[in-house]
Amino acid sequence: MIEIDADHPIFAREFTIFTGEMSRACALGVDAAFMRRTGLIFYGLSRVGKTYCIRALKSELSKFMPRTYVTQIEVVNRERQASNNIMLQLAIEEQCAAFVKGSVLQRLNATIEKIELRCKERNCNHWVLLLDEFQRLRNYDLYQLADILNVLERRGIKMTVISFAMPEVLRRRDEFRQKDERQIVSRFMSDLIEFHGCRLNDLKTILHAYDVTSEYPVSSGVSFTRGLTPLSYLRGFRLESYCDLFWRVLNAHSLGAYKNNVPLEHVFISLNYILRFCAKNDGVEHALTERQFQDAVKMSRLKEFTMENGDKIE
Repeated sequence: MIEIDADHPIFAREFTIFTGEMSRACALGVDAAFMRRTGLIFYGLSRVGKTYCIRALKSELSKFMPRTYVTQIEVVNRERQASNNIMLQLAIEEQCAAFVKGSVLQRLNATIEKIELRCKERNCNHWVLLLDEFQRLRNYDLYQLADILNVLERRGIKMTVISFAMPEVLRRRDEFRQKDERQIVSRFMSDLIEFHGCRLNDLKTILHAYDVTSEYPVSSGVSFTRGLTPLSYLRGFRLESYCDLFWRVLNAHSLGAYKNNVPLEHVFISLNYILRFCAKNDGVEHALTERQFQDAVKMSRLKEFTMENGDKIE
């Protein structure tokens, strides 16, 4: 048995694996930014990996469009208010400290000037705003974003808003259409793409990464599986060989809209329990049975979560 490092990336959740869905979303997001489109929204159920994807997308944008100015914000939910005050969040993020307590117009002007300055510093004319939890925005917030877009456009700067949201964003779009508020729909909500959770091919990608392409410690050349189960690994133990069994158990515990759409968070939690078991039994027990997978998935409380949150997307 080896001593388990609590700072290991799989337990600290400080690693990124590009599943097929994440790769697809990042490619579409980079393309939307490259083509200077105004709005793109990815929507999906809770815990399917949207927040991880927005971080990965920001990293990909820095690689493929290094001069483009990018701002990332998670929309704050403020109850009993007509607005979540996206203008205030932007002013804080862009470090417009002198205008945080000022009027909306002061914050608007200060934020636009700061964005314009950042673009000039990068010798670019493009600002990409990445929004997490887009569905939390109220009508007033969206019109503020439209105001920013209009002013920046007059100053020769293109604005692209790429957002991630819960499925209720579909109802929000319908509400705007019914009220004939086409300006908001056409600018920010005309292109909605469903973001899926883990599927069988994604699970294969994840397990292969653990076995082969991951690395810890850095520059060691040692994969996650090898580092945690060195003796069993030498005997041929690989997580990827259990992919079909693991998938059957995961999907059996997934209900409603999470069928064949397993939340990534629970996949990784279950995998952590499995690897912890393997590490404790390294060299002793290197053939896993369905019982170990059942126990791990139960410990992740996947069934309880999907029972509560697995309503179908309309």
